[in-house]
This record gives sequence, structure tokens and C-alpha cells, in this order.
Amino acid sequence: MAASGPGRIGAMSELRWAAPSRADDPEWADLLAAMETVDERGETYELDDLGDEWQSVWSHPATDAIFVWDGPLLVAFNWLKAMPGVREHHRVACWGGVRPSHRRGGIGTAMFDWMLQRSAEMAKAFDPSLPTKIDIDAADHQRDLLVVAGRAGFTPVRTFLEVARRTSEPVASVPAPVGIELVEWNLDLDEEARLAHTEAFADHWGSEPRSAEEWAQWHTGHRGFRPDLSVLAIEPTSGQVIGLVLTAAYPQDWARLPVEAWINTVGTRRAWRGKGVARWLMADVHRRIAKSDTGFERAILGVDSDNATGALGLYRSLGYEDVRSVISLARPPL
Repeated sequence: MAASGPGRIGAMSELRWAAPSRADDPEWADLLAAMETVDERGETYELDDLGDEWQSVWSHPATDAIFVWDGPLLVAFNWLKAMPGVREHHRVACWGGVRPSHRRGGIGTAMFDWMLQRSAEMAKAFDPSLPTKIDIDAADHQRDLLVVAGRAGFTPVRTFLEVARRTSEPVASVPAPVGIELVEWNLDLDEEARLAHTEAFADHWGSEPRSAEEWAQWHTGHRGFRPDLSVLAIEPTSGQVIGLVLTAAYPQDWARLPVEAWINTVGTRRAWRGKGVARWLMADVHRRIAKSDTGFERAILGVDSDNATGALGLYRSLGYEDVRSVISLARPPL
């Protein structure tokens, strides 16, 4: 199926721009693998992972994604995610890339042209009372991507660090905060956990509340979620979740990386901050990860380097060290 793409000159005229189909998933996985060998983002995508993208509440690939083909070879893609907000902004998250063998030939620039045009169209469907932010991210070593993004009007707005802690490191004993109980995550408390996440992240840069559907799809309902490595802090009288640490594992990444447990959510309700809740929960999770039969070599997490709650200082004190740096880039809101 041919689709209209940006204007093409020279070799670009031989490329075919088309909306994706599920039949393209093997070629898409191959493209992502080729990109990872150079970009080193620490992510390996299997067909099930691509299925998640197709089924995402944020994705509408028939209109919001484009694949670029050079004959039978998939050489580039762009996949936009429409993420409506309720607090500060709507978001169009831009994910894509060009096969290393086809870089520096104008494809990336053309992809950004398509991305900006389509993002502006997507923004019209959002509630107009909030602005729409268009963003991408790049590891700090992805110089080509950073240059092309800059030419398209994107500027760095935040730096996120991926930091890791070896499971061989001893876990210090942390006393339980007074009046709080620790429980392993369970489905009966999942909605309370989502509400705790909403409050805990209300003052985090760029964060918007997760709907129940989004929460189920990308947090506790995802096949990578590890409930045995996820814990909640409970205020017993009210039954309210006041803190949480949620963990996932992605075995497909371990062919290239250490066997790692991803701590993807750490949060404490504002009224309970400063009482050692997060440190207490993290210590318990570190012990669980170290004792797991999975054989984890490290725990890893991502953190905003300018997080106002002092999260980075906490993680440093727990023995986390830098793995990579990821830059968030955005254009002026629509």
C-alpha cells in the first residue's frame, strides 16, 4: 500500500513510504535490531513487544505511523503515540529511526518533516484547553539523531539517567517507618497503587496521570511485570497505599546486557515523604531481586537528573551507578 510521504530527491525517489501492517513485524524487528547494534539503547524487541505497540491505547498506526522501504528492505520507521493529558499538557511521543546503512542520506530529515506534519494534525483531536507537547528522546551518544532533531526545531529540555546497582552489593538494614506495613503487590490493591502513583508523580516533570487502561497495559498488566519483586507501603488504618516500588524484567534484552531487573516505578505520596518510605521499600526489593531464582546480576532504573524530590541522591546512596544518559528533546507546544 503506497502512502504519500515527504518530497524526495535523487535516491530518495526510489524509496516507498507506506503505512505499517502486522505482516511487516519481522522486518520491523530486524530494523530495530540493526539500529540497536549502533545506537546501544539497551533494548531488544521481539514480536510480542511489537504486538504491544499495535495494541497500545496510545497507538493508531493506520494514520500515525509510517514505514520506509528500499526495495524489500525496511530502512526507517516513525511511530507516533497520542497521549492525552489532564493536568498540564497532551503529548505526541515520537519513536523511530533509520537503518545505520541508510543514514546521512536525507531519510531522517524527511522523517522529521512527516512527523511534524502528522503531529500537528493529531493535536487537533486533543482537548484544546491544554497545549500539546511533541517530544523525542536520544541517548547522549546518538549524535546524528541529535543533529537532525535540532535542525527540526527540537531542543534538549531534560536529561534522564539510567543507573544500575549490582546484586552482589550488600543491602543495608533499613528500619520500618512508624505506622506503615509492607506488602507484596497484589491485584486487590492495584487501583490503590495507581492512585498512589498519580499523587506521587503529580510534581514530577512531564508526568501525567495514568488511566486505568494505561496502567493495566504498561504497568501491572504487562507480561514483563514482576509482582514478586514489587512492594507497596500501606497505612493500615485507612488501607491506603502510600508508597510503591514496581519491578519488571525483559529477558529478551539479556542476550546483549546483564541479567537485570527494571525498577520502573518508585513513588511516595507527598504527605509521607521524608520518613524513609522509599529507602525502606527499595531495600526490600533489592533483597528480593538478589534472592530471585532468575539470577539477576543488577537492578536498573531511570531517573530525572533534576528530580525535585531528591530521587537521584537516594539512588546514589544505595549504590547505583550511571549506565547511560538519555536526553529528552521537545518543540514549543502546539
